Amino acid sequence: MLNWCSYCQHFGGEVPPYENLNITHGICADCEPNVLTLSDSDFAHARTVRDIQEQLYQAGSRNDLKAARRIIEGSRRSNMREVDILIGIIAPLLHQIGEDWKCGVVTVADEHRFTAFCEQVLELVTAKVTTVTPAQRAEVLMVNAPGNRHTLAIRILALWLMHQGIPARAIDEPLDIEDVVALVGRTRPRLLLVSLALAEQAAAVATIAERIVALPEPVRPKIIVGGYAVKVGLVTAIPGADLMADISLLARRLPTSPG
Repeated sequence: MLNWCSYCQHFGGEVPPYENLNITHGICADCEPNVLTLSDSDFAHARTVRDIQEQLYQAGSRNDLKAARRIIEGSRRSNMREVDILIGIIAPLLHQIGEDWKCGVVTVADEHRFTAFCEQVLELVTAKVTTVTPAQRAEVLMVNAPGNRHTLAIRILALWLMHQGIPARAIDEPLDIEDVVALVGRTRPRLLLVSLALAEQAAAVATIAERIVALPEPVRPKIIVGGYAVKVGLVTAIPGADLMADISLLARRLPTSPG
């Protein structure tokens, strides 16, 4: 489930069951000290996130970018951040449209159209949010597992992390095992994130992890594997890597940039 703070309306990550994309509300760590001072009226806008989720889904179904722009602009009145809308609504909607396609609810053309709509929303938000200046050495390097060609999710996550002061870089081109290992050697990130869409991609990711673990310590990053196959439990272990169903937890594991 998608956890949003009832008070500040900021996205707080996901909670089990991860395959459930419904909105749930709680209190984030920043707002928790004030919880005793909250009144019923402070929670009255909790339904706003659910409304925006549905409105953006409908706008995407119509490929209506003008509507999306109005919805996102209007969300500011509820103290919602554009980057939170990306990772807490748009990214999950990409998963939902994929599930709808598998169930025969939408066509392949519908799925492609919705993905193109989300690409435009990402561009719209990218132009509006302030992030850290991209560092020469990214703290977090994000790649897709070989065979996973959908880069929108890792690009959204990279923008979300950079907005929180964590230098991150998403690679939006297909990479094979050798490409990933070579890229890690050149860029020397602290953390390598691999997005795993399908269980059959796990063997290649296991080989990447084996190769990375064998690197000298100064250039060996920590490896975290996320993505759909991890989120829904299709893959439960990869030697040499940690699995993370809620990838937004990365922001809590890394310090922000001093700049």
